[in-house]
Amino acid sequence: MGTLAWGHGTDGTLSSGEKIRLIGNLAFVQVHAALDTVRHRLGLLTPAPVSLDALMPPQTALVEDALQLATETHRDALLFHSWRTYLFGTLIAAHERLDHDPALFFAAAILHDIGLTEHHEPPLCTRCFALSGGERARGHLCAKGHGEQVGQKVGDAIALHLNGWVSARAHGAEAHLVSRGAVCDLFGAGRHRIAPATLARVLERFPRDGVIEALRFETAEHRKGTRPAIMTGLSGGKAPAEPFG
Repeated sequence: MGTLAWGHGTDGTLSSGEKIRLIGNLAFVQVHAALDTVRHRLGLLTPAPVSLDALMPPQTALVEDALQLATETHRDALLFHSWRTYLFGTLIAAHERLDHDPALFFAAAILHDIGLTEHHEPPLCTRCFALSGGERARGHLCAKGHGEQVGQKVGDAIALHLNGWVSARAHGAEAHLVSRGAVCDLFGAGRHRIAPATLARVLERFPRDGVIEALRFETAEHRKGTRPAIMTGLSGGKAPAEPFG
């Protein structure tokens, strides 16, 4: 569920079994976050502060080409969310000692919501934006000469990020971290694995102003039966509360 190949022919519409699986993934994330809160209160989660410079992506052609597309297509609020997704995912990976390709992860994280940008095609009401966004990112990176395998990994990581929880074993650490970083930024899950001083630096450099509007939580008309439509329905159409207040 959630890969680009899976989306062919369905445009992201879930079967009954897949809907149950999605809800199970979301419940798992909540339990995982609740356990983190308990461990934090017991003093068992004490991550060390990290400088922002140490978190920046490597200077590679893949990073440059992905960032160029993101900068050209994203407004600041959405671009900053994508940066926070990368930074939070990187911090979670460091805390969990999860080996990953930082350039590939950055490319997927910085472009994971390109399907929500202005003038993106097809419209949200016809196809899941994570699928169309993943396809667009894959096409862009392949056209830049990064190879089919790299483009496919980035595209799948983007397409998968709406699964709620993405298995690193099944789909790779990079796809896992895109989901973890995005969920951390939107709902706060995983925030206890980030030192408060580091969190403050990230939010100062990439503020959250306008993120709810940029993600169109309360205005988007998603295709019925897709992951974003189901998650919007579960929330009653309301945006999540501020996770770092």
